[in-house]
Parts: sequence; structure tokens; C-alpha cells
Amino acid sequence: MADESLFNQNLVTLGIRHPELAALLPEIPANPDLSIIKSRKGPLVPVIHREGHSFPMHSRFDPVSEGNRLAGEAPEGYLIAFGLGGAYHLKALLKKQTVTGLMVIEKDLSLLRAILELMDLTGLLSDSRVLLVIDPTPEDLSRIVLDRYLPVLYGNLGSITLRSRWDFSPDWFTRRAEALRGLPEALGRDYTVQTRFGRRWFVHTILNLARSEKVSAILPPARRLLITAAGPSLEQQLPEIQEKQSKGATLLATDTSLPLLVTRGITPDIVLSIDCQVVSYHHFLKGLPRSTVLVLDLASPPVLTRLTDKILFFSSGHPFSLYLNRLYRPFPILNLSGGNVTHAAVSLAQAAGANEVHLYGADFSYPFGQAYARGTYIYPYFQSRSERTGSSEDSFWKFIRGSHPRRETNGEMWRIRTSFMDHYRESLEEAAESMNLNLIPAAGSGVPIRHRYIKKPVTTGKKDRVLPIVSAGPITIGWKDFLEEYAGRLESLPPLNGPPQDYLAELGTENRQAWATLLPSAATFRSDSKDGPSSVEDARRWTLERIRQIPR
Repeated sequence: MADESLFNQNLVTLGIRHPELAALLPEIPANPDLSIIKSRKGPLVPVIHREGHSFPMHSRFDPVSEGNRLAGEAPEGYLIAFGLGGAYHLKALLKKQTVTGLMVIEKDLSLLRAILELMDLTGLLSDSRVLLVIDPTPEDLSRIVLDRYLPVLYGNLGSITLRSRWDFSPDWFTRRAEALRGLPEALGRDYTVQTRFGRRWFVHTILNLARSEKVSAILPPARRLLITAAGPSLEQQLPEIQEKQSKGATLLATDTSLPLLVTRGITPDIVLSIDCQVVSYHHFLKGLPRSTVLVLDLASPPVLTRLTDKILFFSSGHPFSLYLNRLYRPFPILNLSGGNVTHAAVSLAQAAGANEVHLYGADFSYPFGQAYARGTYIYPYFQSRSERTGSSEDSFWKFIRGSHPRRETNGEMWRIRTSFMDHYRESLEEAAESMNLNLIPAAGSGVPIRHRYIKKPVTTGKKDRVLPIVSAGPITIGWKDFLEEYAGRLESLPPLNGPPQDYLAELGTENRQAWATLLPSAATFRSDSKDGPSSVEDARRWTLERIRQIPR
């Protein structure tokens, strides 16, 4: 029987951390198919009734022991819990300090209302680690996890399932679980990159701020744009590139393809570089044409910024890059989520308003075992390191072998594929689906790229549509003053003690945005720190020290 006072007690507790949900529930009728029974051991068990059958959500004998067992089998870290039930498994989980977050997924509000009328869940609802998500679409659930889960703070991402609840609505839960299936791998890739480059991104960015005030370039509109990647197929595609460029197409070269183009007498209009590693300089050893605009990530190696004054800096999705984009100067924002420069080049083509994008050298594999087009940096690099006991060919094979290759044969044609290359290609294909442009991959020896043709470009009703000009915006504050204000805000942040959820809830918007800039650097400290919060504090101390070392 419903207990109004128990419901109100649960509702008040729910409202502390889930005010919108608490405001909805009083207007929602309780699910009439849910009742409560007493287990053999005493604790209450919620039961769903359907078509004359009863489905208990927990053991009718000892739900507490069952919950302890489920919790004991669960992984550590941030967990997605499919099914609320009477929460015996969830209460047991929250006793473990190794559980850093718990997102509970349920199907409908009426069931939640009925459970809160019958069972005391105040202990669960008052825990800051708990987030209730009711009836999300698969897409919304994926977005919520991406927004809430921070690997450096919370550790691994896992799940726990209340099987008796899942089996009552299997199709609904299955679709949500499938939406999350690829997230741990994708988040793991991104986190691995942060652990390698988090500190380097920050150092390069603050070193490049002074230069960003002295150089400037704009990208004029480009309807027809050619993009060159550095795959082996590029060698055979050069005549077509020269012909199209001579007829007015704009040539955007990835930095990896630049040496081959320069050697063949081809001058790109734009060169794009996104890698923060100093090895990027090897792509420019054959020179950068004077007329070419160099597009650089703010986190690019500072040595590249001295190659020319025709530089356009862009902002990536790194938290510090977005922070300075808002408070220092608005730079063009480029999508680097694909993890490679070819994907970024297509994103830049979209920003430049291109209708038609021809893609060359994008093999996303190693045709006939060849890693790059001849003439790119890797050939002289490996040759300079060859010796009697290790030739350049041996270096090439070690380079390929390290990515767990698999051979694919089609008649006389064969190529080597890797999971990373497949991921890069699939990310590009998915991104191109949402772009208003025709992506036209040139025929080559690599893995074919799925593409589509839009019917017509967007028009304004006149002869031509208005095309964008890509450039940096006005400076809001000098770079020295910006760094001083940023450092002051970091110093004023309270220390991160206790659950991160409580800490973030108490920070204002400005402080939360400043705090988020520490996360990539914190990832580099994670393996040596006691836990996630400690790594963020280590990153804060390191960041302030680096700012103090910048010459003023």
C-alpha cells in the first residue's frame, strides 16, 4: 500500500540533486502494476504484475545478499546501472569507495513514482555519486554519458544489470545498452591521447599566444577544394591534382603530403598541421612556399610558427583552447574528433564553404605494404636511421607491425589494414554524412571511402550563395593579461576534496570552466597520483608553475 509520507520523504531527498525530476513526479500517477511483498528474510521486494503473472525484481528469499553478490561482481569506476528495482544492488555498490559514479537508467516515471511510494531510497538518492536518468532515448543516453563521465576523475567506465528488471523490458534496455557499446573504446582512445599529450598541448598553446598577436591570415571562400593526404596512391594522382588546380580549384595539403608536392613543383594554397609533436617539423624540411597559408592548431609546436607570417591559428576542442577562445580571442574552431589530419582537412573545407571536395592519397591502409607516398618525410627519416643490422625497410615494417596489421587480398591487389586506420576512415565517413558538401575520393589502392552526393549546393536564390571567410576574431585582452587572470582564477579555486560531483556542483560557471582546463594535463599525472582528484590538484600546481616561467 502506498505510503504518502514515505513518498514525500523520498521526494524531498530526490529534489536536492534532481530538482527537475522531483518537480515532475507529484503529477505522475503511480504504476498500478507494481506492488510490494515481504521476502523470507524480511526486506521488502517490489513486484511487477502483468497478464496474471508476478515478476519480483529481487530475490524473494534474501534480496540483500543477492544485492551484495551483484555488487561484488561489478567492476570499479563509473558504472551505468540498468534497472533500479528496490536498489539493493545499488546500495551495496555505494558502500565501495572504488565506485566513483553511478548512473541509474529506468524506463518510466510511473514506475519510479510507485517505487518511491513503497520503499525508502533516501540513502541512495542523497549520495552525490548517483544520477537518475529516466526514459532517455538511446541518443540522449549516449550524450549524457559523454557529458558526465570524465575518465581522469572516475576511472573505468562499466555497467551493472538488474537482470530481473531487464528481462521485463528487454527491447528497451537492449537499445540503450547498444547505444553505449562503442563509448568505452572511443573514450579510451581519447583518454590515451590526453595521457600522452595533455601537458604538451598546454605548454605549446601558452607559448604560441604572443605569436598569435603578430601573425594573421585569412582563408578566402573556396567552392572547389582539393585535399591531399599522404597515402601511397597520391603518387599516381598528382597529374589530376595539377590539372584541377590549374583550372581554379583550391589545393589544401595536409602537412604529411607537403614534401611530395613541393618536390613535384606543386604549390598548395593552404597547408594544415594539427600534430603537437615536434616531429611535425620534418614535414616542412623541403620548405613552405611563400604564397601558402599555414593553418595551425594553437597547440602546434612553436617552431612551426616561425616558418611564415601567413598563419591562421585555429582552436580545437581542448578545454583550455575553448577557454581562451571565449576570454582571449575567438579563433576558428576545427573538429579534430576524427583523430587524423585528413578528417580535420575535410572539416576545414566545410568551414571554408566548399561545395565540392576531392580527396587524394586517403588510403586508410597500406597498399602493397607501403606506409606513405614516396617523397614524404618518413623515407629520409628512416634512411637516416638505417644501419647494417637494421635497414630502412626493417623500420617501415616495425612501424606497420606496431599497429596490429591484417592482410587483405583482392586478386593481384593486396593491402594491410589496421583497426586504427579503419576507425579513422569510418569517422570521416560518418562526419561527411552531416556535411553540406560533395566528398569525392579519387580512385586509388586504399580502402574505398563511402561517400554521398548531395543534390545541389545551398543557394540564396541568386547566382551564387554567400560563402564564409575563415579568420581569427578581434583580441579581447592582451595575452599577458589573459594569462595573469587565468592564473589568478586557478589559484582561487578551492582544493578538490571528496566526491568530484559535490565539488563541481559548488563551483560557479566561470570557475568550472577554468577547472575543466586542467583535465588533459591531469590525465598525464594520473598514473603517479593517488586518485583522480589528486591528479587534478597536481595538474593545477604544474600549470601555475608553467605560467610563471613564461617570459613577459
